[in-house]
Amino acid sequence: MRTLGLFGIGLLLAACALTVEVRLPYKIVRLETQPTYCTQGNTQLDFRLTLDGWVEGLWFYWVPDGTPPSEALEEETLYLEGPFAGPEVRGFLTVSPEGRVLGVGTQGIEVRPDRRLWVRGVRGGVLGPYVGAVNVVRPDSTSFCDPSW
Repeated sequence: MRTLGLFGIGLLLAACALTVEVRLPYKIVRLETQPTYCTQGNTQLDFRLTLDGWVEGLWFYWVPDGTPPSEALEEETLYLEGPFAGPEVRGFLTVSPEGRVLGVGTQGIEVRPDRRLWVRGVRGGVLGPYVGAVNVVRPDSTSFCDPSW
């Protein structure tokens, strides 16, 4: 009887499976970009970042320097679906010279702001912290604009 009771408890426990998924935190550090972008046309903006862990996707924020990424306009954001795993993630964004106009001269010349690239990871539908590029990207109005690292 005692053996039958233990066997019954064993069957009950076997029927109640518990799965525990452990999601270790991730960390994005050292987002870097090239130093200039073109004001005469679109630019492929190279970037690289160090990722400790993995994320399901990355949100990018291309905003004027000094503007928090939380205030980015819709056209200044891009979601790139992953997954992505570290230690290094590289790629590029195609960015236009348009953005927020900071001033207009008497001849209709637009003043292009310095800009900064931001990124944040997402996993399990939860957004991580904003991580800003260590450098500012400056506009280049020359006719031979060819940004590189």
